[in-house]
Amino acid sequence: MSQAPAPPESTSDQMAPSPVRPRSRLHIGWIMPPFVHELPVDAPDADAAAERLHALATELMPEHSAEDQYRFALGIGAQLEAMIEADVIYAGLCFLDVDERPSASTIMVSQVEHDSTDDEELLRVTRELLERKHPDDEYRTVELPCGPALTRIGSMAFLINGEWSPTGQELPVQQSQIQVYIPLPGTRDMLVFSLDCPSPEAWELHSELFAEILKTVDWGTDQEIEDYRAMRQSAPVAAAEPDAAVQQELFWHSSRLLDAVALRARMVGGEQTTSVTCEACWSKGLRSACSARHGWRLEDVPPADLASALSRIDSAFSSQGWQVEPADHGAGLRARAGEAAAERSSGYSFTLTADAASGTFSVEVSSACERISVASDSLFG
Repeated sequence: MSQAPAPPESTSDQMAPSPVRPRSRLHIGWIMPPFVHELPVDAPDADAAAERLHALATELMPEHSAEDQYRFALGIGAQLEAMIEADVIYAGLCFLDVDERPSASTIMVSQVEHDSTDDEELLRVTRELLERKHPDDEYRTVELPCGPALTRIGSMAFLINGEWSPTGQELPVQQSQIQVYIPLPGTRDMLVFSLDCPSPEAWELHSELFAEILKTVDWGTDQEIEDYRAMRQSAPVAAAEPDAAVQQELFWHSSRLLDAVALRARMVGGEQTTSVTCEACWSKGLRSACSARHGWRLEDVPPADLASALSRIDSAFSSQGWQVEPADHGAGLRARAGEAAAERSSGYSFTLTADAASGTFSVEVSSACERISVASDSLFG
């Protein structure tokens, strides 16, 4: 069983609230990998916490007896009260295999109060307090994507209760620890991220994971959240119509697809193209249109003909150098022009979806990020 350590230390005992700065009204978040299992420090009551601990025990120990699962849940549950009292707002257990051997660590996040009006001064005072208590530890001021922070790297000891130790007696355990102190700007609150790992062999891997988690820490005000929601809910801003050359190329590629589909059906759409931002540019934070799409669909297609149409397209475009793969659990295809495809198709892609229930065959063709030459033989233009 992984033993959760004592909650992270804070400087709140030495500092009193100040009216100069408000308590945090920020929406705070970070990204945890799916293999970090959250502990119910936010459960509204004991029954809800017990239910979530039982679910966690059965998930982590499916091969163990109900009694072992109960003991695991009971041991973790006994530590929740101390975490809550220490302002822990998140706690999770992380299990990783290192050289085919299991290892575990605990990640906790506390939100503590301070009375400083200057974040740089807060980190300096926090470091001085910690250095007096842990003079042998390593300290650094770092710049995270979310702002400045103080790190402490050292170790801590805790006792494993005799009920859980292999000897049946209390067992002292020394484990490595990282604590990261992050002031919340414009408030008198500070986040304390803590990693504790008892395995020296696994320390490097767990600390690297911890560092990646810290890079995702972010926050926003009520107004920023409201502005973001409004932006997501509002109609998108109309982009400029795609260049005529791009439209013609989209129509040309759609024509080749229609030829390969070879279905006698009613066509819907196909008259319009749409300016978009390609995935690569979007991932870099760019939002201006750099590509275009052409969508259309065939309706009233007999279900038996849909599968045949997908097979024909797969065969036709694969033979022309396109990289084709199944999508939508076999009910569709995704394709992108490969190096062996015709030069005019470089950067182009398409997605197909066959819906047997409604008898529809939907197509979306995406242009390359760059503008290319005009085609003149398109059935759509």
